[in-house]
Amino acid sequence: MTRTLGIPAACSRFTLPLLLSLATMIPGSARPAAAGPIGWQATGGYFSDRDKGFVGAGARIGAGTITVIPNADWLFVDNGKQYTLNLDGTMSVMPLGVASIYAGGGVGWWITDPDQGSHSTDTIWNLIAGAGLNTFPLKPFGQLKYLFANGTNPIQFAAGIRF
Repeated sequence: MTRTLGIPAACSRFTLPLLLSLATMIPGSARPAAAGPIGWQATGGYFSDRDKGFVGAGARIGAGTITVIPNADWLFVDNGKQYTLNLDGTMSVMPLGVASIYAGGGVGWWITDPDQGSHSTDTIWNLIAGAGLNTFPLKPFGQLKYLFANGTNPIQFAAGIRF
């Protein structure tokens, strides 16, 4: 005696092929974070008021038309540590198939911890403009970030990849 669990025989005949068809679609729908609302970025470059470079990393969180980018930059300085912690937001102002141009801004904290002396943390504001290529798995980009800091307004020149 076979049990059909209340499913007519005609429907149960199609259940297994339908489930197998759906199962073959599952691997195609699992995508890396870069294709979804969360991705990552790695950057490098220099600040206009320093002769040393920096490296940085951050997350990229899609929030509708805005991309929220919490990130950190480590500056290469002598005799201490210096880094920034930022919360930036960007929006594509000229989306193209191959590339896009974006603009945005954010807030951050510039932390300086010299080997000799006192630790300081300054709040900074910034404006961002950049362009990125969209056709590669590791999407290269370049951007300028103008910082409004206490007494100085350095410009960050950065190049990086999004993934």
